[in-house]
Amino acid sequence: MAADRTERLYVGDAILSVNGEDLREATHDDAVKALKKAGKVVEMEVKYLREVTPYFRKSSPLMELGWGTQDSAHKDIGSASGGGSGANNKSSWSETKTLPLKLCYLCRNLTMPDPLRKTLELHAPDGKGVCTLRMPDPATASDWFNALHSNVMMLTRQAIEDANAMLASAPNQHQIRHMGWLSEQLCGDQGTTTWKPVFMALTDKDILLYDSAPWSKEEWATPFQSHPLLATRLVHCGKQTSQLGGTDVMSFGTRSGSRTGVEVHIFRVETQRDLAFWSRALVQGSHGAAVLTRQVSCNAVWKAKKAKLTVHFEEGFSLREQPDSADGEGTLLWAHPFEDLRSSSDDGHALLWLDFAGHGEQELDLQTCPKPIVFVIHTFLSSKVSRMGLIA
Repeated sequence: MAADRTERLYVGDAILSVNGEDLREATHDDAVKALKKAGKVVEMEVKYLREVTPYFRKSSPLMELGWGTQDSAHKDIGSASGGGSGANNKSSWSETKTLPLKLCYLCRNLTMPDPLRKTLELHAPDGKGVCTLRMPDPATASDWFNALHSNVMMLTRQAIEDANAMLASAPNQHQIRHMGWLSEQLCGDQGTTTWKPVFMALTDKDILLYDSAPWSKEEWATPFQSHPLLATRLVHCGKQTSQLGGTDVMSFGTRSGSRTGVEVHIFRVETQRDLAFWSRALVQGSHGAAVLTRQVSCNAVWKAKKAKLTVHFEEGFSLREQPDSADGEGTLLWAHPFEDLRSSSDDGHALLWLDFAGHGEQELDLQTCPKPIVFVIHTFLSSKVSRMGLIA
């Protein structure tokens, strides 16, 4: 600025007065006010204080930016060798920070309002560090977003391969089909909605949710929440308005059948491509889980008889009376193919009704929430219809 161009001021100079106004006992705010009202000509009395110089030489804000990653190969460019020598070159490198894009979360309007869409947010893989980049105009922000997004997607594909190679030797660990960052919608006490970043991974059979990107076998084995794909259905939400910044966000929902009822989750994505990708991955994942699982059984009471209901992907429905001994098969009470099923319903607590053509409605008391088996039936039907080529 103008004061710097005079070459009369140096780092470590203490301003004692401005245009005759004594600032020796002034606060920082007092000094700022004195400088603002000084006019076009500013006469300053300064004194070089060697002993306080270190306090004026603050490090670059870039050096204070943390970035959670377990890849020790990612280091600050300022510590790299090469690139010339000399004071000016060294100073230039010390103002540089490298942020690895692998498994980071690129988004907009998540933690700060930006209705003009000139800001990008980069969240670290550990979910703690955040780097906010403000662009001069929306067009520039869009160009940078697309460039960063393409690189993040490419690195995510590589990370999936790396994760599967590591998990190949882990017991009871399924292959990762797709993974990445999303934001889950949370409802506050007063009806307000917020978005929390979550890392989602899809395996052959499950949806896994993490607070941070998992790096080790132990972290992969301990998601904070999981849902079976076989008992989960995709709910397309489309666009909704975010309360932060008033901008539209794209989202999709999932409904999972559990022993406590139906669990509903809403997730937001950043691009239309992401929405299509996650939607396709969830639908194809549930269909794949149906083929892989083949059959599901549960205990039931039918006409005062203790029985076991089995839903088979190919053979349909069968109900067998529970045998007297553990090694017995039990008497077959009835069996119907999927083609005979006209409708299904439940009371959300314990009762399941299956209406078969030519045989009427069968009431089954599952003695627990029927939603999991109901969602399995729907997934089996959807997968069979898809395999026949009747839906995309």
